[in-house]
Amino acid sequence: MAKKQFVREEVYKSDKEGSSTISFVVNVYQDRKDKEKIWVVSKDILNPTEINNHVESVNYHPKMFQRLREVLIKEGRWREE
Repeated sequence: MAKKQFVREEVYKSDKEGSSTISFVVNVYQDRKDKEKIWVVSKDILNPTEINNHVESVNYHPKMFQRLREVLIKEGRWREE
């Protein structure tokens, strides 16, 4: 399945005086071997970061995993097998 880049959007904007907002693109990919693992990547900003659905893992973030999974399903990029 070809990689697809998400649209750049403003995620958070501070209302504090003198502050600035940084916007960047984040790409989300399902792991090819482990379907219960998702990678979050952003060029020059965020190294590949694992988010998984394994209870014993330090990267276990079930709510984030579920939300990212829903995004991938909506984009037609989630695989069950």
